[in-house]
Order: sequence, then structure tokens, then C-alpha cells
Amino acid sequence: MKQNKIFIKAKKALLSNNFDKCITLADLLIIEEPENITYLMLRGEAYLHIEKYDLALIDFAKIVELDNINIVALINFGVSLIRTKRQADAKEILEYVLQLSPDNFDAHINLGNVYQTLRQPEKALKIALRAVELNPGSTLAYNNLATALGDLGYIEDSRQALITAYEIDPNSITAAINLAQVEEKIDNRREAIALYEKALEFKNITPSYTNLINYYLSYSYLYFGNLEKGWAHYDLGFGSLLPVGAVRSIRSFRQNKWNGEPIPKGQKLLIWREQGLGDEIDFSTCLFDLAAMDIDVILECESRLVDIFKRTFPKFEIRAELIGHDTYPFAADFDLHCAIGSLPGIFRKNIKDFKNQKPLFTPKEDLYKKFFSLLQTFKEKTLVGISWRGGMLTTTRNSNYSALTDWQVLLVDKRIQFVNLQYGDCESELVEAEDKFGIKILRWQDLDLKNDLESLIALISNLDYVVSVGTAVSSIAPATGTPTLLLTKKSWIMLGEDKRYPWFSEVTPLIANFDEHIAKKIPDAHRIITSAQEE
Repeated sequence: MKQNKIFIKAKKALLSNNFDKCITLADLLIIEEPENITYLMLRGEAYLHIEKYDLALIDFAKIVELDNINIVALINFGVSLIRTKRQADAKEILEYVLQLSPDNFDAHINLGNVYQTLRQPEKALKIALRAVELNPGSTLAYNNLATALGDLGYIEDSRQALITAYEIDPNSITAAINLAQVEEKIDNRREAIALYEKALEFKNITPSYTNLINYYLSYSYLYFGNLEKGWAHYDLGFGSLLPVGAVRSIRSFRQNKWNGEPIPKGQKLLIWREQGLGDEIDFSTCLFDLAAMDIDVILECESRLVDIFKRTFPKFEIRAELIGHDTYPFAADFDLHCAIGSLPGIFRKNIKDFKNQKPLFTPKEDLYKKFFSLLQTFKEKTLVGISWRGGMLTTTRNSNYSALTDWQVLLVDKRIQFVNLQYGDCESELVEAEDKFGIKILRWQDLDLKNDLESLIALISNLDYVVSVGTAVSSIAPATGTPTLLLTKKSWIMLGEDKRYPWFSEVTPLIANFDEHIAKKIPDAHRIITSAQEE
């Protein structure tokens, strides 16, 4: 009888959104009956509402263990797995749900999200279309359909699906966010900002969604050069609602974050890497400011950069990043921490704070001499390194990359000797260009352009120019002090600048219009190089 009264109170607490009270009461029930599915379900749902996904995961896993055909528990288990970044496990659970209940709408929605995260866009589209069939009046179904269409490059179709979602529910935070992101993709950035800012005023918005929207807004603010507001919002990029591809990092620390305040003597500051190699290198220009301060610094960087950074910052303790429960449970060798992408918010609050600095990378002398010797035969020509695409090709990223054969106007100039800087399997592309244009592009089969950064830096340091699309090469090259011509479209990383690349003065950005292919800027690169030859 007592248990029943507690259960009724707990249920009422859940329905009235008093989730903490519900959990407290559910705890009392579960102490008495630890395998009661009803009680575990009650507490698990409350945990989901307050975004304690790791605790919800435990409760729903227990229910599924007790009853492996409980559809509601299985779906909630899948949601908990998604929220704790275990998409592969969630996929297995949700596919099992659809075996049990083929027309379950919630399973379709959540499995669609998993497919999107796992970069299986065809599967995501198929299941999103089925979700719309099952519930054509659902904003959520149209949201998923829009995301799947966008991942396959059908941007206008994606936009129309989101407009439909937004019309169905004008107070849908998810629809507002997704529509804003599509507006960004088609260069309607002011409209995107308006959508984000309107969503922040929704009455049903939670703190997590507020942080999520402000984080997305950071890119728009930075795009327009509003650095102070942009960097402040950029520091919200660690939220639990962020998709895997957008979150800055999943790492967490028990130590406090450093925000630029004085650090007491005897305390150590950890600077840790995040995101891709190119961004890490750009942000690393702020390390010169840190090196000028009297601070005991541990720098965790990409493993390929450890020895390189040891030469640049000899006062820092430098090591490869340590991630994982086995290698880095709760490190006790530092007192404060700061992600490297948060340093600009401390040292680059204004565009005037970007100053010319000495090269970030210095080559090893023996490797520099090695490539000097290899290139000596071609010294009468202008030596130009080229990188025309990234290593990860998707429909979206392809619009910012090029084919090597697009470079004809540059490649046929006999006054230039081209050197391959494109990592990965590109031999067939090189041979095709050589045969088509009657040229020879230098490369060495034993040179690992992706993993041997020491040799890559030494090679680039011997070149006159590098021409590159927006890949790690476009950051590595100027970090050596080599003049770099960047084929790009305007993006947030340029911080509102049109004529210069703030992070490195050695970069000349050649910016294509939104509706132009970046290959349209190759003649500009050719003019810059040949003008220098004629001086």
C-alpha cells in the first residue's frame, strides 16, 4: 500500500515536470523492488527529461534485460545510447525494434538520426520517407527528411521540407535550427541569424537548446567579424545535444577551465587539441601569446606535431593527446585546462589582435637539406606545391574541392615546376593530368604526405608557393612561412575578412562567390605566381 502511494506521487511528479521529485520517489520504490519494470521506466523517463542520459541508460538497459520485447523501453534505451554518443549500439537496438514493430514511428525517427550520424544517407532518406508516410503531420518527420535530403546534396528539397516542418509547428526549435543551417548553406546568413535569434525567444526552450543555438550562432557572428560575441558563443560547443559532427569535443575534466586569468605559481595549465589538424594549426598561433606569459604549460597536440612543437615551444611540456579511460582516467598532473580552440577568445578578441608572427613550424635541418638537394635540378623554375581536394569526400565538401584537371591554366605553364602535396591515393589523378597536359608533377613514392609531417614541412619549406584548397595543407604551408594561395569560399574561419587570412599573413585567400566553383579562382593563382616571376 505504501509503495502504491509513493508510485502515484512519483507519477504525478513526472506528469507535472517535477523530475527531481519523481527521481527521489522512484529511488525509494526501486530500493524495495530493484527489478520492477514500471518503477525503472518511471525513473528512466525522468532522467531523460533532465538530460542525465548516462543514468537513463542504466535504467533502460536493466528493463531490456528483464523484458527484451518492451518496445517503449527499447526505444528509450536507443535514445539514451544516442545521447551518450553510442550510435552503433543504438542502431542495433532500433533496428531490432523495427523487427518487432515495423510501423513504429518513434523507432523510425530515432533510427533515421542514427543513420545520419553514421553517414549512411541513403538509409536515412529511406527511413525518413517512411516516417513521413506513417505520420504526415509530424514536424519531426519532415525534419528528418530534410536532414537526409541535405546530406545527399538536395539542398533546395531539404529547405522545402524544413519550411513544411516549420509551418506545421512554428514553435519547433529543431525545425528553426535546421532551417537556419540550410539558409547558411545557401548563403542566406542574415536570415539564418534571424531564425536562430527567434528560436532563442521560444517559451519551450531549455538551457541545453539555448546553448546549442548560441553555439551555432557563433559561426555566423564570426563569419561577419563579430569576434567578441562569436568566441563567447563558440565556447558552448561541448553540449550534449550537439551531433557528433558538430561537437567540438566529447572530453570532460574535473579541473576548472582557464579563461585567461592569472595562474598561481606552482599550478599547471593543460592546453588540449580538438577538431581537425588544420584548425589545430590555425589556433596554435595563439600559443605564441601563451609562451610569452610566465605560465607552466602542458600542451597536448596531434601526435604528428609533438616533435615539431617541441622545437617551436621549448618551454612547454608537449605530449600527444591522451584520450580514453585506460590512458587518461583523471589526470592529476595539471590544475586548469583550456581547449586550443578557446585560446582565440582570450588572445584574439579583436581582428587587430592578429599580428604577423614568426613561422610556427621550422623544418629539421637534415630533412630540409634532403629536399633542397632533390629539388636542386628544378631551381630555375618556380616551385609550386599543389593540393586540390581533401581526404574525406562527401557531397557537401565536394563543392569546396576541385579535380586536378580543373587546374589546366596553371599546370601548362612551363615556367613552373609542380610538386604534389595531395595525400592519399591520387596517383591516377596525377597520371591523368600529366598525360593530358604533357607535364611532370614531382612526387616520391616513399614519402607519406599524411603521416610524415616532418618531411612534409621540410618539403614545403623548399617551395616558392603552395596552391591549395581548404585542407590541412593550407594551414601547414603558411605555418612554415611559405606563401600560400588558398582557393576557397568565404567561411567563418576568415573572421569577416575578404582580403587576408587572419591566422597567417603568408596566405592570400582567393575567394569564389557562393554560386561559383572554387576552380574559377585558379587563373587568379596563376596571375599572382607569374606576376612575381616577372618582377
